Amino acid sequence: MTDDQDRGLPPEISMSIPSERHTGASDLHGRRGRRITDADFVDAHVHYWQPSVNDWYEALRSRPIYRDILPGDFPTCAAHVHVSAVSSPRSVLAEARWLEALRRETGFPSAVIGTTDPALPFTDIEASVRTQAESTAFRGLRVFSGLDPAAGTTRRLFRLLADHDWIFEIITRPADIPSYLPAIKDSPDTTFVLEHAGWPGGAEPEQFHQWREAIALLATFGNVDCKISGLGMALKTTEPARLRPFVETCLDLFGVDRCFFGSNFPVDSIAGTYADLIGAYRQITGGLSDEDQHKLFAANARHRYRLPS
Repeated sequence: MTDDQDRGLPPEISMSIPSERHTGASDLHGRRGRRITDADFVDAHVHYWQPSVNDWYEALRSRPIYRDILPGDFPTCAAHVHVSAVSSPRSVLAEARWLEALRRETGFPSAVIGTTDPALPFTDIEASVRTQAESTAFRGLRVFSGLDPAAGTTRRLFRLLADHDWIFEIITRPADIPSYLPAIKDSPDTTFVLEHAGWPGGAEPEQFHQWREAIALLATFGNVDCKISGLGMALKTTEPARLRPFVETCLDLFGVDRCFFGSNFPVDSIAGTYADLIGAYRQITGGLSDEDQHKLFAANARHRYRLPS
């Protein structure tokens, strides 16, 4: 029985490291043989939640993953970036307070990407952002749904984030990426991170082509990074051969210096274990130099989220 099963986690959301399928020695070494350890990895996209105490995630209530997931449920790594998944606007500040208390108790999360309700007047959005930013772990925002990139409120939000060196993380589907381009063009001082590698709709040739063409548009902007995350969720697999075209396309379009990995756990557990997913990413990038692997699994995320070395 795995540790996760001992804790009562069903196999479909296991985050233990029992699998050797994708984590052999060749997967963990660069061309010059320096081992990339779990302790090096900066996981740039995780979700903590504790529905036994705080039922803030209405959209997840029917999912098997909707059970307490806390820092201790993850394998050892150097840092976690928690990304807010609250689906109730009234819970935004409550989650921020809970995360700050959790960070003081456990040291995690290392950084926080918060959220806001885009339907609010801008004065209320600004007040919410400033309150979240009272935490020294706050690094920026994402808005899961309801954001109109063409709205004046959105442009003002991007300006606010730029003024404070905060990030805006874009979560969108390939068909909607073009709607962001004018706002990004008009916000050259804002740092954007494309979440979930642009959330491909699937692996069929037409879907892959649509996805590649869409993220190529974003890659032309030097202030947009690509977070390679969510591929297990999008493609329903952790098999390296099936993930490889997507990972390599991101690296080709954005370059190694503008990409980094996140697990999107526990959500990506629908496709396999944490070890399977991160092992797949390691296998795919195993032919890169040690320096490039270090950038993708640690240094780039440390830089983007201003984490200590």
